[in-house]
Amino acid sequence: DFRVHGFDIYWDNLDPTELTFMFVNHQRKGGAISIFKHRLGAGYIEHVKTVKSPLLFSPNDVVATSRSTFYATNDLQHKSGILHKIEVLLGMPWGHIVYYGPEGITSKAYSGIAYPNGIARSPNGALIYVSASSEPSIYAFRPEYDGALQLAGKTTFRGFVPDNISVDAATGELLVS
Repeated sequence: DFRVHGFDIYWDNLDPTELTFMFVNHQRKGGAISIFKHRLGAGYIEHVKTVKSPLLFSPNDVVATSRSTFYATNDLQHKSGILHKIEVLLGMPWGHIVYYGPEGITSKAYSGIAYPNGIARSPNGALIYVSASSEPSIYAFRPEYDGALQLAGKTTFRGFVPDNISVDAATGELLVS
């Protein structure tokens, strides 16, 4: 049951031959983040685990912060019904960001965003960026020791709706589509 949406690839100097892949997985029984590893030169990718939580009910994108931890955007609070229609049509700030920490526990890292969509991390990990398509804005957050996110800045656009975001590893510049 593997239905991919957003994904991220994590690499570090601890073992430069191993890559970690994290995928938003829209399984039939609900949203999840599926984690895989790949050794460079190997002809396969190995499933490590799939993280499920009641907090991951509408994941849109994921950013790895280590081989086993991540932030994920939940774009909507309501999946159906009149509140879903209100949330989408009026751009209500009911979405949030979920953190999955080293203890294997998910928590809300930040709430109150209108359709949080893409998510990325700065090359040094000091900032987490989130696009809010319904606002339309880009948020910058500083991660706290417990995974909570502190707002560091916000840029709102006119005539442009941010969706997916990446960070140039060499320059740290945001790439937004």
